[in-house]
Amino acid sequence: MTTLPDPAGVHPDTGRPLTDPYRATTRENLLTMLLGLWLIGGLFLDGWAHNQRGDTIESFFTPWHAVFYSGFAAVAAWCLYLASRGWKLGRRGLAAFPDGYALAGLGVPLFAVAGAGDLIWHTLLGIEVGIEALLSPTHLGLFTGAMLILAAPLNAAWRSPVGRTAPSAVRWVAALSVTSMLAATAFMHMYMWGLLMVPQGLGWVQTRGELSAVLLTALIMTAPVLLLLRRFTLPFGAITVMYAVTNLGLALMLQPGDFRVPVLALACGLLADVLHAVMQPSPRRLHHLRAFSFLLPLCVWVPYLGGAVRLGLSNLSLELWLGVAVMAGLGGLGLSALLFPPALPPEASGD
Repeated sequence: MTTLPDPAGVHPDTGRPLTDPYRATTRENLLTMLLGLWLIGGLFLDGWAHNQRGDTIESFFTPWHAVFYSGFAAVAAWCLYLASRGWKLGRRGLAAFPDGYALAGLGVPLFAVAGAGDLIWHTLLGIEVGIEALLSPTHLGLFTGAMLILAAPLNAAWRSPVGRTAPSAVRWVAALSVTSMLAATAFMHMYMWGLLMVPQGLGWVQTRGELSAVLLTALIMTAPVLLLLRRFTLPFGAITVMYAVTNLGLALMLQPGDFRVPVLALACGLLADVLHAVMQPSPRRLHHLRAFSFLLPLCVWVPYLGGAVRLGLSNLSLELWLGVAVMAGLGGLGLSALLFPPALPPEASGD
């Protein structure tokens, strides 16, 4: 994760260096995540309202907005409380936040400003409907602020002085933080989420768009797993939680009552967790990691696309559905090359 500069390297009263890092405990990081899930739950509830009754929403002040913004208020108040303890220790600015929480220090005011802007936007211009509700400037500001807040526990776990096989609670903090970020990212790409559409070979334009959505979704679902692998050995069940929680939220929001996609996502995540346990990919076992990066998307898209064809829900040819699944695997392999690039030769390291 990005290391932010410490703007307060000395005690403001004594002038002595502040050398000891101020860290949140694992329990405090878990509480941050629970409050962050409140925020995410409110986000999906608001999305449900816009999708199910968007034409009838005429006010900013709705029950679902209340859940969403109260979730922000709770997690923001908690992060500011943690910063107040750092302030008492003599730290100032972003350095008052626990190690790794400077991201929240940026996200909280950004979210607050975007929220105020959202109120003004809705008051003056009305309530957006459809994709406009996702891509309005104030909503993008809310998304960015929320992502910074949700990333803080991951950043804290990332910077903690532990190895790849850190205590399970620390690794679960990182996994839950990534889960919340994956869910928020999926929310913002709901109109292109490949698991919520069954591709059909009915024409060049339609097929191209649906299969492109599959490839985009595959990249979004693979990237957070590989990011975690860069720092930690994944706890068993982490991928299952990531995939099941994200797709459950989307299904409840867009397809209430239909649990086929969440159940499939749970099964695919469990298959990926077993694959991880067997292959044990890591930066030191690079060949295993490359193979895992290729096979991880196949754990999702071979069952999904192949199953849809087998059940008669899709008319894609074998070449199309299997080829797209392999392309998704190659996308995972490409992501692994970006996150785990080959070592530079000594001659290049000094340039």
